[in-house]
Amino acid sequence: MTRAYGPAPTAEDLAADYDVCVVGSGASGALVAWLLATRGLSVVVVEQGGFVSDDVSYDDVLAASEAAWVRQENGTWGKVGYPWTTCNVGGGTVFYGGAYFRNRPVDFDPEQALGPGELPLRWPWEAAELDPYYTAVEELVGVSGTADSDPTLPPRGSDYPLPPVPTSPEGVRLTTAATRLGLRPFSTPLAVVSKDFRERPGCLADAPCICRKCPIGAKGDAVTRFLEPAMASGARLFAGLKAVRLTTDGTRTAQAVECVRMDTGRRHLVRARQFVLCANAVQTAALLLRSVGDRYPQGLGNTHDLVGRGLCFKLSEYVLGYGYQGAEGGPAGSQVMGNGPFSTFAVADFYEDPAAPGGLGGLLYEARPERTYRLRRNEQLLRIEALVPDEPQLGNRVRLGTGTDAHGVPDVMMDYQAHPRDLARLEYMAERGSELIRATGCELVLREPSGWAMGSSHLHGTCRMGTDPRSSVTDPDGRLHDADNVYIGDGAVLPYPAGTNPTLTIQAVALRTARKLLEDRFAVGAPSMAQLLDG
Repeated sequence: MTRAYGPAPTAEDLAADYDVCVVGSGASGALVAWLLATRGLSVVVVEQGGFVSDDVSYDDVLAASEAAWVRQENGTWGKVGYPWTTCNVGGGTVFYGGAYFRNRPVDFDPEQALGPGELPLRWPWEAAELDPYYTAVEELVGVSGTADSDPTLPPRGSDYPLPPVPTSPEGVRLTTAATRLGLRPFSTPLAVVSKDFRERPGCLADAPCICRKCPIGAKGDAVTRFLEPAMASGARLFAGLKAVRLTTDGTRTAQAVECVRMDTGRRHLVRARQFVLCANAVQTAALLLRSVGDRYPQGLGNTHDLVGRGLCFKLSEYVLGYGYQGAEGGPAGSQVMGNGPFSTFAVADFYEDPAAPGGLGGLLYEARPERTYRLRRNEQLLRIEALVPDEPQLGNRVRLGTGTDAHGVPDVMMDYQAHPRDLARLEYMAERGSELIRATGCELVLREPSGWAMGSSHLHGTCRMGTDPRSSVTDPDGRLHDADNVYIGDGAVLPYPAGTNPTLTIQAVALRTARKLLEDRFAVGAPSMAQLLDG
């Protein structure tokens, strides 16, 4: 795949002392840059990946991205892991299906179900603290859904910005079967506009939604929703710059981020008054571990050897069902299966389930394939995903390897082994999914691995937030305990990963962090929620 990085920074660009440098342009980085730039701050975004054109697929980007060392099933190590959602401008939001679930209240204090763990599982503030940020992100992105249809969530208080996308034929079958089983299905909330919204056209549902860039902008990716508006407000973006380390002078203040240009190997120093790290939970931890100095011999923020620890991938598995009606199904003509939004059906009845291992289960939701299939009209093919959280463990961590990449930057290692309870929880949810598939009338039920153990698009927990520096890396607002001007705005700060797709929660936390940064570090009044929605 040919990389499109755009121009390298000039001497004039590098001479500037920006108000804020944001590392990463994905779900959280683009949002942080948007808020700060639209409030009048000078913002620069550095992004390791390149720009994505319409003909570039998720597989193309993943194949061209750096791999990490992971422990394989036979116990040996291989440089075959996935330390990215994707490495490109806009991150994984360019290719995602847009499932925008909120966390449940139990996710903010899972110790009430699981008890204390090796690491604190409780968030440093209550679930209600995030509600207005959830609502703001849903409005800004343009989420389609049915308010208060998920019985496991508190009342939302208002409608979603848009009505739900139409339920797929497969989603209709799943909904009927789930209702017959006594479950309470609901339409998956999606960052896909179901009709024209703020100059964005409604979804045409004419191709698979996941793993490709939306050609009409109906999907709420970070580029169209936040990064382009940030740049229109003056933010600078430099793609193809890998953040190598933050430089310090023996004080609690970072002066610059040293970057390497991926195509030339040339090193650049980008200076700023404040830094917000949004590279993802693996890359942010690795950046801090590489940021060694006189004051930080183990890496910036790592005084208590916690940076990189508590790595969570989230466990998942697909359950497929095949059904055949034979002659009773009518003419054997064929039809295309797989077009349209990624998911239109979900059930959360097993999320808090006394029968599940540890009393916590997870989600089941429709997960349409990455490509279309042609099926006879008397056949049906259903696909759902079982998604469960994994418990943060001290031994699951991001580390630096002894080898280096082509530019001399140390390799990344993802040292991870699932907790047996989490494996049992995944098996429990996959069995519930199989029961649901059988209830639709499918004769065959298959299990399809998701490959979560090699890395994941759900990366969490390596720089957890909390009030105690001995058990957390950042304070409750995302600022490093060990530094005065370095914040983390990605999934690294989440103390517990929850059993939901994480993008909405990561963006809501990032929005909260960016508002706190405005309040605490700049003479700029933090906008109210109403002002946020006015842009």
